[in-house]
Amino acid sequence: MKTLWYIAKKDLLQVIKDRNALILLLVVPLALITVVGFALGNLYGDGSSQIKIKVALSNHDAGIGNTITRSLKVDTKDLLITVSQYSDTAQVTDRVDASNDAADVGIVIPAGASQAILDAGQSASTTKNLIQFYTLPNATGTSVTIVRNIINNVVQEQRIASVSARQVHQVCGLPGNTCAPRTINDAAISGAVVKASQTSDQAIVSQTVGHATKASAFDQVVPGYAIFFSLFGLNAVAATILQEQEDGTFRRLLIAPIQKYALLGGKMLAQFLLTLAQLTILFAIGYFAFKMHIPSWPTIILLLIATSFAATGLGILLVSVIKSRRQINPVVSLVTLITSAIGGAWWPLYTEPTWMQQLAKVGITAWAMEGLNGSMLFGKGLSGVLPDILGLLIYGGICFVIALRLFSFQPKTVVA
Repeated sequence: MKTLWYIAKKDLLQVIKDRNALILLLVVPLALITVVGFALGNLYGDGSSQIKIKVALSNHDAGIGNTITRSLKVDTKDLLITVSQYSDTAQVTDRVDASNDAADVGIVIPAGASQAILDAGQSASTTKNLIQFYTLPNATGTSVTIVRNIINNVVQEQRIASVSARQVHQVCGLPGNTCAPRTINDAAISGAVVKASQTSDQAIVSQTVGHATKASAFDQVVPGYAIFFSLFGLNAVAATILQEQEDGTFRRLLIAPIQKYALLGGKMLAQFLLTLAQLTILFAIGYFAFKMHIPSWPTIILLLIATSFAATGLGILLVSVIKSRRQINPVVSLVTLITSAIGGAWWPLYTEPTWMQQLAKVGITAWAMEGLNGSMLFGKGLSGVLPDILGLLIYGGICFVIALRLFSFQPKTVVA
């Protein structure tokens, strides 16, 4: 074990003295994480759960038009609807189609809308194409759905009210029933029904259980790019090993009583410690500087340890099959880019098709991101991400065993 540690210590000191290596380990990842995190901030929200909607409204009806206008003016911790009123349709459509500060939805309520709905209720017919609802083509977002539902609810309430008034007239017309002329006030009945329907939900008490995780762009960017750069860091250890192999350093060391596993294990230990330090520092900066959500540090640390072990094993395996230092950059870059792309380093793994998520398990990125996303975004405990931790440890162990069998401690002959 002492021999293994001495070899690892020698490699660690070489990296510490190399300023360029330290910049690659920390400064470059931090710079990219910062830029990408802020650039993608709008996709994940600004940390507030409040939905903000802008509505352009042109109301020409004193009845249902005023009711819709009042219903749209919502200002709660979850929803803020700002209503701007205009005199005609052209102004509404212009606001929806505006290049700056555009309205999410445009609404035009024509004169006589209330009477049209009342007449339809009295005759048991359907009112069509009454209220004009303007959006951009193919707009199907949350804003459109919320506003449409509010309007539909108001229209439905008015229709129910008119139907109620019709039912009163029918009851009065039944044999044996007598209603004095002009004693049935349709407007009063409709108003009473609408008022009752608007307050009927007071018997319901809304409660919440658990907690919702507020994910930000950095909750995805920091883990993804930290793993991405840790894999690119394999270039350094691969180059060192191949250089010592080509220089005959390994051959001379093996003359001494040093086991092969200790020689290769020392290299692996040094890279493991460097990778773990890199990931830990990046996650710590992400937590304190970018307010990254870490529900359980012990779980995250175990995931980082397993990820570092798997990355190091993969690096040793790549060295065992690479024939020269010229092949390091293209091979490591290809493996890193492919596994990062399909493994969830650049976008959430759970957004990919199921078959691609399974294919991504060929690389370590998918195992690591699945565990980190499970803990940070979905609130899973240690037991929930334990399969990913074990998968990473097994992955690294298999890579190391294969590398030990394939690695040649003698210089490899490159055929021109």
